[in-house]
Amino acid sequence: MTGGHASGQGPGKLKRVVFAGNGYTKADLTQAYAKYRCAEMAQANKKPFFIMYESLFAAAAERPSTTPRVGLVHNKPISTVFMLMLDAPRPGVLETAVVLQELGPIVNGGPVASSTQGGTQ
Repeated sequence: MTGGHASGQGPGKLKRVVFAGNGYTKADLTQAYAKYRCAEMAQANKKPFFIMYESLFAAAAERPSTTPRVGLVHNKPISTVFMLMLDAPRPGVLETAVVLQELGPIVNGGPVASSTQGGTQ
């Protein structure tokens, strides 16, 4: 496995996003890539907000997360998240543009943005 991302349809309006790292990728970086991919998908669908859930159980219980769940497959980190794209804010929402701005430098290898504002509560 060399790493990479995959996305697909989850139940209902949920989308499933996965990012797998290689043997040199740290777990927190796979989380950043998965979160960034969620924001890219929301932007492509013209949705200014999205919510992430670590699992289907968390989605059913309406327990949003600010980071994807991370685990190991063959000793390589993999981050998985279910996301819901939204037109309007609600509790636990992340702003698509803010996530793209903050994580863009990390994902694209540039300087990290100084803002720590990650979403709206």
